[in-house]
Amino acid sequence: MFQLYDIHGPIEAICEETAVTVGVFDGVHRGHQALIHQLSSLPTHHSPVIVTLTSHPSFVLGRRQSEYWLDDAREHLRLLFDAGARYVAVLPFTQEVAQLPACKMARMLYDKLMMRSLLLGYDSRFGSKQNDDFEHLPQLAREMGFSLHVGEPYLVDGEPISSSRIRESLLKGNIEETCTLLGRHYCITGTVLHGRGVGHTIGFPTANVDLSQTRKMLPREGVYAVRMNGIGGIANLGTAPTYSIVQPMLEVHLPDFEGDLYGKEVSVAFLHRLRDIVRFDTPDALVAQLRQDLISAQQWI
Repeated sequence: MFQLYDIHGPIEAICEETAVTVGVFDGVHRGHQALIHQLSSLPTHHSPVIVTLTSHPSFVLGRRQSEYWLDDAREHLRLLFDAGARYVAVLPFTQEVAQLPACKMARMLYDKLMMRSLLLGYDSRFGSKQNDDFEHLPQLAREMGFSLHVGEPYLVDGEPISSSRIRESLLKGNIEETCTLLGRHYCITGTVLHGRGVGHTIGFPTANVDLSQTRKMLPREGVYAVRMNGIGGIANLGTAPTYSIVQPMLEVHLPDFEGDLYGKEVSVAFLHRLRDIVRFDTPDALVAQLRQDLISAQQWI
C-alpha cells in the first residue's frame, strides 16, 4: 500500500522503529516544516517518517472540482527530506483508504512502518468520519505501546499557516506573502517550447515554458519579476491580448541571457507582481511598457 522512499530513492521496507506523522503536506510550507522538526525532536528519538497522500482528500471525496498543488511530485519529496524526514511513505488516497477508521489506520502504521510514536498536527486528524473512532486513539496507543503527541501551531502575523492561506495569496498575486508562508520562492518548472517568435521581432525574446505538465496552482495572471534558473528577468503569465492570444502562457524574458533553451527544463521563481496584463494598441506601446517593466523589476531580481 505504501510507496517507501529514503533520501536516495525507493526502498522495500523500513527496518527500524519510527515516529510518524500523516498529512497531505501540500507545499511543505513553514507550518509543515515546523511539524516535521517537532517529529524529529520527539524525546523517543525514533526515525521520522512522513506519510503523505497522493491526492487531496477533498478532491477524491468530491468536495473540490480540480486538483492543483503548491508543489509538484518530485519537488514534494525533496522538500519533505529537506525538512528533516528520514523516510517518506507515499499513500495512494482512494475511496477505500478514505473509509479506514483512525484506529485501523494507526494499526497499519504500527505494522507496516514500525511506528512507535505518532505525532498529530494541532488541528489535524485522520481516519474516516463515517467510521469515526478517532477519540479511541489514546486507548489504542496504550494497548499497543506507541506514544501519541500533538504538534504546536506555527503562526505568522498571529495566524496559523495553511495551504489554503497560501492559495489565497497566490490568487491575489501577493507573491511576497506566498514566499513568507512557504519559506522559499514559489517556482514553476517546465520545458521550454517553441513559441510564436513575436518576442524576437520586437527585441524581447522569450522562453515559453510549457504549463501543460505541471500540477501546481498558477499565481494570478500578470507581469512578474522572476528568476529563471537563477537569472533575473520578467515574465508574462496569462494571455497575450495585444496579439489576441487567449490560451494562458508563461513567457519569460531574460535581458542578460544568450543561448538556446528549447527543449530544456527550467525553473521560474516568482519574486514580485509588477502589473496586470493589458492590451496595447501597437507593438511600440508594448515595447515601451516592457522597458519600464524591466526597470521596475530591477529591485526584485
